Amino acid sequence: MSTQRKLNLSDLALRPIPGMTLPSQVSFSPSGDHLYYLAPQAGDSLALFAFDIARREERLVLAVPSADETLEEELRKQRLRQTMGGIGSFQIVDEVSALVNVGGAFQLVDLGTGDVIDGFDFSGARQLIKVGVDRFVATTGDEIVLVGRDCSREILVAAAGDGMSVGVAEYVAQEELGRMTGMWLDPSGRWLAYTEVDESKVDQHHIVRTDLHPNVVECYRYPMVGATNASVVLCLLDLETHTRTVVESVDADRYLANVVWLDTDRLAVSSLNRQQDRLNRWVYRVSDGVRLPLGQEYGQPWVNLAEREFAIDGDLLTTSEADRRQRHLVRIHADGTRTQLGELVIRELLGVQGMTALVVATGDSPTEEWLYRVDLIGGHCERIGTEYGVATGVLAPRGDNVYISASSRSLEPRAMVSTPDGRSVSIAQTSAPFLVAEPEMIELESASGETLYGAVYLPSPERIEGAPLIVSVYGGPHAQLVVNHYGLTLDLQAQYLASRGAVVVKLDNRGSYGRSLDFEAYLHRRFGEIELSDQLRGVAYCQRRWRLDSDRVGIYGWSYGGYMTLMAMTRASEVFKVGVAGAPVVDFRWYDTAYTERYLGDPVDNQEGYERSSVLDKLERLSGKLMVIHGLMDENVHFGHTSSLIARANELGKDIELVVLPSSRHAPTDQASLLRVATSRTRFLLSNLGLPDDSLN
Repeated sequence: MSTQRKLNLSDLALRPIPGMTLPSQVSFSPSGDHLYYLAPQAGDSLALFAFDIARREERLVLAVPSADETLEEELRKQRLRQTMGGIGSFQIVDEVSALVNVGGAFQLVDLGTGDVIDGFDFSGARQLIKVGVDRFVATTGDEIVLVGRDCSREILVAAAGDGMSVGVAEYVAQEELGRMTGMWLDPSGRWLAYTEVDESKVDQHHIVRTDLHPNVVECYRYPMVGATNASVVLCLLDLETHTRTVVESVDADRYLANVVWLDTDRLAVSSLNRQQDRLNRWVYRVSDGVRLPLGQEYGQPWVNLAEREFAIDGDLLTTSEADRRQRHLVRIHADGTRTQLGELVIRELLGVQGMTALVVATGDSPTEEWLYRVDLIGGHCERIGTEYGVATGVLAPRGDNVYISASSRSLEPRAMVSTPDGRSVSIAQTSAPFLVAEPEMIELESASGETLYGAVYLPSPERIEGAPLIVSVYGGPHAQLVVNHYGLTLDLQAQYLASRGAVVVKLDNRGSYGRSLDFEAYLHRRFGEIELSDQLRGVAYCQRRWRLDSDRVGIYGWSYGGYMTLMAMTRASEVFKVGVAGAPVVDFRWYDTAYTERYLGDPVDNQEGYERSSVLDKLERLSGKLMVIHGLMDENVHFGHTSSLIARANELGKDIELVVLPSSRHAPTDQASLLRVATSRTRFLLSNLGLPDDSLN
């Protein structure tokens, strides 16, 4: 007998989502014999687990109650889109110990017993690196310190003053460039490359907390479009002599993109110009201070940075779109020449062990993400886990075993270890408690001829004809909604709306991730036009195919999806009658430099593009029912966007229903806010589209 049940409205706020709770932050032990990972242990609290691969046994290492988080930890988790409490992160130190982060406080833990190993003062640490027996380098942001046994602390470097920091990444590096760190240790453990960041000229943004901490003001350095960025000095610290050497000064018109140690003497550095169409690579030789060119990469209209880069046999392994407009695996040699390794279209370079790489590559269609092991000498590619639509993984230290996390729309998520002899050791498999149907996949053609991929959630067959249509949208760059992953099936918001009689459609428009640089470049110098054109084609397709009610069309989305909701409700008000915009950008002149200038350019040179992309001068066209949901503590898309929208609506006499989340940042994490979002959005859409909501009974 099936134990699955119908969705309730309160289920939409569950975190973690039942059926999607595979291990996270997975690491092999140095020997490769054990896996360590975080998984929910009680409610939304993450605990540290160990898995003995040979014995196929899991055990709990450490569980902690959710604790108050430091401000730095709150913001780190926002940058990484992490929503759960308990253990925030961990890193394996050696076979017997790990550093565990609980609420922003680090502890050294015995992996056998889970006991805290005393004798280390990690207070204030935001990142830790082991540099020898019983020694760690830590950054607090204000200082880089050497931490040893008996709680010893030696200050190695101190920030120069207000607006200065050491060993950390500035806001846009974390949020927009994918660089979360500001410290890199060489393989010998002697040389520490680190950043000295000057944000003193970056505009300050203030958030007055009105939740549980009244009269507390949080202050951030947030560079808005066209304003001053942080400047970064990359330095080298000799951990034996404590000698500091300046490697490179990256001024406010460039970004420090990445740093990789190629060996104990050579440091590969890449910087991106502010226009983001030129990536410059070079090598700093520690032994004599000589700089050696490693080539430049040009991109039109922009360069998309590689998420990860690795050293292989003294060369740099990366991914690049420069040669073929699609991302391929590339080896950059010491003389700057490049060798493309195979024809796989790479989604992500996951890791390297010896001369073996683990990558995620596009499958038979852009909705598939397949896992491959790549031989970096002969170029042979081996797909791992052929029955899944989407897979990712971790490579063991010897390059033999591979941890795999995989699923498809019809196969629930599962985690396993694949061994060289073809065996598969099961780690975990999830099971959703809800009665949900697999969405129907659709394909249609854009105005310029590209195939667009979508997913449609249908109500029971007798309710389809004449039903309203609701668009679930993101629409912006560097995101893809429609992939052959069980998360597509287990979209509880879409499934709930479909269960109440709506047809729900997701469509990845031109400009979205996962296709090519050319596909993404449709957004160059303009937002909200091409995306909306494709979404309207999706609406028309669904209405024709399922004979839907053309007078009842809704839309909802968050962040860029919130922006798209506003553009749909104003630019296409004749089509969209009801919308719910979450944390929306209203005018991109108030968003950050690195993201916005990449796509829209300098506001001085593209004033028309910024004006055309703004919602405010289009609000007079609003005629439907609109709700806006926004967190007062949003440090990414500031609440000022919504304040300006409401002010303009008041001037025009337009009614907008506003839901304020006093305790929420950009991504709501607390249960009260998640439930408020779910209930407000769902009931607003259903009531204004003439659909029943059983939860009101």
